[in-house]
Amino acid sequence: MRSDPPPRIGLMPVFALTGALAIGLFSAGMAWLLTGLFESRLLERDAAISRDFVQSIVNTQRVAPAFGPPEAGQAAPGFGEFFAHVAAMPDVLRANVYSADRRVLWSSQAELIGQVFAANDELDRSLAGQVVVNPEDGDEAHGTKPEHVLMQGGGAEYVENYLPVRDETGQRVIGVIELYRKPVALFDAIHSGQRLVWMGAVVGGLFLFACLAWFVMRVQHALRDQQSRLVEAEALAMVGEISASVAHSIRNPLGSIRSTAELQRELGQDAPASAADDVIRQVDRIEHLVRTLLSYAREPAERGARAELAPVLADSAARFATELAAQGKAFSTELAEGLGAVAVDPVLLAQVLASVLSNAAEATKAGDTVRLAARRDGPRAVIEVEDTGAGIDPAQLGEVMRPFFTTKPRGLGLGLALVRRVAERQGGRLSVASPGAQGGTRVTLELPVLPARS
Repeated sequence: MRSDPPPRIGLMPVFALTGALAIGLFSAGMAWLLTGLFESRLLERDAAISRDFVQSIVNTQRVAPAFGPPEAGQAAPGFGEFFAHVAAMPDVLRANVYSADRRVLWSSQAELIGQVFAANDELDRSLAGQVVVNPEDGDEAHGTKPEHVLMQGGGAEYVENYLPVRDETGQRVIGVIELYRKPVALFDAIHSGQRLVWMGAVVGGLFLFACLAWFVMRVQHALRDQQSRLVEAEALAMVGEISASVAHSIRNPLGSIRSTAELQRELGQDAPASAADDVIRQVDRIEHLVRTLLSYAREPAERGARAELAPVLADSAARFATELAAQGKAFSTELAEGLGAVAVDPVLLAQVLASVLSNAAEATKAGDTVRLAARRDGPRAVIEVEDTGAGIDPAQLGEVMRPFFTTKPRGLGLGLALVRRVAERQGGRLSVASPGAQGGTRVTLELPVLPARS
C-alpha cells in the first residue's frame, strides 16, 4: 500500500516565524545594550567634567589642607567659600565633602557634618581615585544607604557622583566630593537619544526582515522553478522512452491504413468517400500526435538552425485556412513586414505553430474566429494566435503549459509544453491569456530574431 507523501512546508511561513523572532530578539538586545552604553557614557562624561571643575576650585583656592585634620581645615583660607561653590554647582540636590578617613567634613545637610558612614563601596572606590557614577531612582534608592538619611526629593530621578579630590601634586587622593544631582537637560538628552536608538532598532529590524523576506521569496521561487524543471525532465525522459518504443510501431501501420483509405476513396469501393476521408483525417491526427511526441522528446537543435518566419507562417496559415473554412470558422492573418529569422529548425517551428493553431481550432465552434498575427518588436518577433472560443478556466490557466496537462478527452497535453520548451531554448517566452467567462484565448510567442545575413 502506497503511503501519502509528507506535507510540504513552505520556506516563507517558517522564515516569518523564526526570522521575526530572531530579528526581534537581536534588535531588542542591541537597542538595550546601546541605550545602556549611551546613558553610562554621557553620565560618566558629565561626572568627569564636574570632577575637573571641583579640582580646579581646590587648586585655585588652595583648600587642600581643609581635607586634613579638623584644626588644619579650619585654618585653610577660602575654606567656607569652597563649600559655597560646591553647593552652588548647577542641578545639585545635596553635596557631601569627605576626608580621606571617610568623615563628613561638610554637607549641605548640616545634620550629617562630622558623621562617618561605613560599608560604602562607591566611597571606597572614589578614595582609590576612581570617578563613580551611580544613577538612582528616588523611589527605589531613598533610604537604602546611610548617607541617604534626610534625603529630600524622593521619587525623583537623580544621579549620585563621587568625585575624588587630589592634592596639589595630583598624586594623592585627599578627599571625595559626593554630589546628588538632577541634571534635567542631561536626562532629557539621554532619553531622547534612547528613543532614537529604539526607533533605529525597530526600523533596522523591519528593514532587515524585509530584505531577508525578499531573499527567501526569491529562493523559494527558484526552488519551485527548479522543482518544476525536474518534474519536466522526468516527464521528458518518460516521453523519450515512450516515443522511442512506440513511434516506429505506430507509423508503419498508419502509413498502410492511410494508403488503403486513399486507394479506396479513389476506387470508390465498398464504402462512401466520406468514410475514407474520415479515416484519413484520423490517421493524420494520430500522425500529428506522434510528431508532437517526437518533437518534445528531441534534444535541442544543432547550432546553425535558422527559419525565416514569413514563409513558415504563410504555409501554416494556408494549411489551417482551408481546414477552418470547412468547419465554418473565420480565419484572418496579420503578418507584418520584416519579421526576420529565428534560430529554430523550420520543421520544428511549423510543428509549434500547428500545435497552437490546432488548439485554437479545437476550442472554437462554427461562427467563431481565429486570428494569426506576427510583428517585430525590437530584437524579438512576436507571434499571436487569438480565438473567440470558450476560453480557459482561470484556475487552469497556470497549468496549461505543464507537460501532460490537458482538458481534451483525447489529447496528450504536450502541445503548449512543446511550444514553451522551444521558446525557452532560444531565450524566448510563451504566455497564455484568457478572460475566462468572456471567452476567447490569446497565445503569445516571443522569439529572438537572428541578425540578418550579410
